[in-house]
Amino acid sequence: MKDMVGQERVVRWLQSSVRQNRLAHAYLFTALHMDEPIRMAIQLAKTLNCEKKDIDACDSCSTCIQIEHGNHPDVVKIQPDGAYIKIDQVRAVQASFRYRASNHITRILIIESAEKMRLETANSLLKFLEEPISPMVAILITDKKERILPTIQSRCQWVRFSPPSVHKQMEQYVGAGFTSADAQLLASLKYKEELNALSSLEFRDLLGKLNNWCHDFVTGNDSALLEVQVGWLADVCAQGQVKSVLELLLICLREKLTKQTHYFSQKNESESATTLAMENVLIASRLVQKTEVSSPAVLEQMVIATQEKRKSKPDDWRLIVI
Repeated sequence: MKDMVGQERVVRWLQSSVRQNRLAHAYLFTALHMDEPIRMAIQLAKTLNCEKKDIDACDSCSTCIQIEHGNHPDVVKIQPDGAYIKIDQVRAVQASFRYRASNHITRILIIESAEKMRLETANSLLKFLEEPISPMVAILITDKKERILPTIQSRCQWVRFSPPSVHKQMEQYVGAGFTSADAQLLASLKYKEELNALSSLEFRDLLGKLNNWCHDFVTGNDSALLEVQVGWLADVCAQGQVKSVLELLLICLREKLTKQTHYFSQKNESESATTLAMENVLIASRLVQKTEVSSPAVLEQMVIATQEKRKSKPDDWRLIVI
């Protein structure tokens, strides 16, 4: 846990709990970006099961290595299956944890995007948390605490993560090979974690595609819709990068309106068309926050409304529910 730069307060608190053997049976990790809570959950799992038995993981014993690589049988991660976390996923963990663990093992259950649990899933988890067969710690991770059932929240200890400073984020991106400009742009994004798998070259390629597509989008070119349906934007939807790409699109449109060139090149578009496009992107950005909608359909409706030179309206949105 000592390597969690920027989260020293959380690290000290968890280390103190480990030292005093006062860990809670369930935690709710909340943050604007999921990367750090997920890393902290893995680090805590390693610390509790490390063969060296210290207040921090050694990262070199066979148990630490297994957990780091995601193949330890007593450390299980649940992620949404489609739009939701389903009851069968929790039941599968219950089945795998049916028997008592080996001595000195603390089972860890990590639930990412915990706000996506259906009611019946949350109730099943609740019973599981209250009747563990052997020592277990559940870690629920979310960026939308308000969507977690009060009954679940009341049984978890809340751990709030501090966002790293923009300067620290930029340093990390530059260290990973990004240019200073690209590092600054990434650090400004709210949903940057969607792009974490991209290399610096892949990010440059994404910006180039977005810059060219933005012109077609604003001017009503038919190719803009085609890219959403079968082109690179279809891949963006499949890879779960829609929120961050819409953020980048807004920045591109804003530069067109202000006649500034920081990250994107300028092309000839009318101010009224650019303003309309921005309004439709803002609507789409709000819609993709909803778990029950289809991201490709949101983008299609955004493009169609802009091509028809009108603002997207609720009648368009009826067809985007999954």
